[in-house]
Formats: sequence, C-alpha cells, structure tokens
Amino acid sequence: MTLTGRGGAVVVFSCTLLGALIGGLFGPRSAQGVLFVAGCLLAVSMTRRTDLLTLVVSPPLLFFLVSLLSAVTGSIGEKSLLVSVAVTLAAKLTSSVPWLFLGAVLVVLIAVPRGLPANLRELRARVAADNPFRGRTALRARRRGRTDEDDDPVRWDDGPGRLPAAKAPSPED
Repeated sequence: MTLTGRGGAVVVFSCTLLGALIGGLFGPRSAQGVLFVAGCLLAVSMTRRTDLLTLVVSPPLLFFLVSLLSAVTGSIGEKSLLVSVAVTLAAKLTSSVPWLFLGAVLVVLIAVPRGLPANLRELRARVAADNPFRGRTALRARRRGRTDEDDDPVRWDDGPGRLPAAKAPSPED
C-alpha cells in the first residue's frame, strides 16, 4: 500500500493528534511527540517516491497545527483565551523541540535514499521551464543575427564617453 503526499500528511497529522489526545486525557506529556515520530516514520516509508517532497516539508507545520488545536481546546473556559493559548502553545512547542527535530530529521534521512534528490531535480527543471523570462533575450538576438556575447549590455572595455570600436568614425567621415 502506498500513500500520496497528502495521505502521508494525514497520517502524520492523525498520529500527532492521537498523541495529543492521549497526553491530554491520560497525562503522559511525551505521547504527542512519540506518536508524531511514529507517524513520520510510517508516512515516509509508505509515501510514493514522487510525493516525498510534499511529505518532507509538512511535519513541522502539522505538529504546530496539532499543538495549536490542543492549546485552543485546552484553554476554553479560561479568563483570557488568547493569553492562555499563547502560553500553552509556547510551553508545548518548547518542551517538544526534541521530538519535532527527531521526526523531521528522520523523515529527511529516510526520504533521501528513497528518491528525494530526484524530486528536487524535477522541481528545479519545472521551475526553470516555467520561467517567463528565460530565453527571451537569446531568441531576440538570434533573430537579429547577433551572437550570445553581443547580448551583454555592459561593455567593460568601453570607457565613459568613448564610442565602441566597431562604431568609431572613420577618417573618411
């Protein structure tokens, strides 16, 4: 069974949310982190090779979203909801940094041999192909019969106020 990139993100989100629920109901504070790492490992091993780039960038964001959701639900009924959410979220994120780091690093370490560099090369090629400014000056130069070295508008050998050597007036003029 293989997952798409979105499916892998859903697996990471679901495991992290389950860990937050277990931690909130039963008390083990590290449950969210442990299940986050387990979800990351499960998702990166089951995601298609072509969708690894989507999965590699999403775990930190998903961990933040689950932490925000648990901070909001845990702060309902407090005097100042906004202050309570901010303090709870800051405490949760700072105490979970090792789990977040471990999950993100494991995803990258497992995704690299599975084909992440090929995904990056493909993305770079697609971005270069979609660049609207790529090749326009070279195309115009070929239409005018110029070479590539004529495309450089800066002439370092021409000083200010001097005419280029090709356009210097002849003694007959």
